[in-house]
Amino acid sequence: MFDPIVCIITFVISFMGFFVKGVAAFGDPLITTPLLSMFYDNHIISPSNLCFNVPINGYIAWKNRHAFSITKILPVLCFILLGVIPGTLLMQYATSWILKAGLGVIIIGIGLEMLTRDRAKAIAYNRYVMAITSFCSGVTAGLYGINLFFVSYIERTTSNRNEFRGNICFVFFIENVFRLAVYLTRGVFTMNVLHLTLIALPGMLLGFFTGSRIDKKLSEKTIRLIVIIMFMLGGLSILIKALIWKS
Repeated sequence: MFDPIVCIITFVISFMGFFVKGVAAFGDPLITTPLLSMFYDNHIISPSNLCFNVPINGYIAWKNRHAFSITKILPVLCFILLGVIPGTLLMQYATSWILKAGLGVIIIGIGLEMLTRDRAKAIAYNRYVMAITSFCSGVTAGLYGINLFFVSYIERTTSNRNEFRGNICFVFFIENVFRLAVYLTRGVFTMNVLHLTLIALPGMLLGFFTGSRIDKKLSEKTIRLIVIIMFMLGGLSILIKALIWKS
């Protein structure tokens, strides 16, 4: 756990992930989870990331507290929270290589969707699409610490960037608090989780601070492309490793 080379790599990965968090307000698990999976098991990574995301998402949600629409996000939250419990159970009982292969496929799929999405076309509210995407988002949150499926839906049903950021940050924070309670009842937090959290903490702080400072200096298009490329490469690498070295 305290191998110097692995610690340095963990610092770099944490910096990259939370740099993106500071810039875009989401996307850090799509970078940190697949890349850290090459060194740590998923049942260690997800709780460790949660230790960081509870305070960070709470902070961002508070900054954007006047922008979110409770009528839009309350149904989304309910279905996400329903999905967290089966996702957490899968995290504890599924085999390691299946988790990693599934993670790689999910990351690549999300990246392809983002690359091909026509963001200029808004979509109308659809309760069935909302329910399915939100529940699946909750499952992947409990399983991988990645609560992102609902983001593309929220993006297409909000009218501006401030409303989008306010909605997703509030959802992230409430889901994080709920998942924290579920993890605590399931005994997920172990000494290995604490060790990874301490190793990743400096990279998280520096990355989030740096990203927050320069978020207004880079175009949204540039940041979006960087995020997509980074997590797609991470997803591809972990998928290949999982299929070749089943463990």
